[in-house]
Amino acid sequence: MTGDDVNDAVALKAADVGIAMGQIGIFHNIQNFVRFQLSTSIATLSLITLSTVFHFPNPLNVMQILWINIMMDGPSAQREVIDQMIDKRLIAHIVISTTVIIVGTLCVFYGEMKDGKVTPRDTTMIFTCFVLFDMFNALKFFLFLKLVFFEIDFFVVPIFLSIIGQLAVIYLPPLQYVFETESLSASDK
Repeated sequence: MTGDDVNDAVALKAADVGIAMGQIGIFHNIQNFVRFQLSTSIATLSLITLSTVFHFPNPLNVMQILWINIMMDGPSAQREVIDQMIDKRLIAHIVISTTVIIVGTLCVFYGEMKDGKVTPRDTTMIFTCFVLFDMFNALKFFLFLKLVFFEIDFFVVPIFLSIIGQLAVIYLPPLQYVFETESLSASDK
């Protein structure tokens, strides 16, 4: 049973349901959130795992991983009854997104590791690259949803705040200390 009125609350409570899917695309919103979160989480885990397997230094520190998780929790239609939360299409999107994030970040990591040392500048580059790939991933899912124009503000604001937050982590000395980052210049590639 689903309800969209205050009077439906009693019936929903009596129905003993775990989740009620309403009419304004709740199912697809949850599905897209799951898709985005899984691709981010799998990419993070894979990056750390591959670095460990190939005996590379850890590309991200604990605070950077927590920051990625906090930032990516913010930005993220009707369904048929037969739709599944995790289907082949969702898995394909997750695999593609995860692969792009991992390969892109590992390329930057490899480029930064040519001198054999991991410096705060190197980890800042890798960390920022990963965050930007995740923001691109969020943008891709936003465009995938094909939202109407007035809903763009609900996406632009979290992305804008995420960019401001990332810049703060890179350029504000107290946050540089916590996240072990270093200011980047325009000449950094």
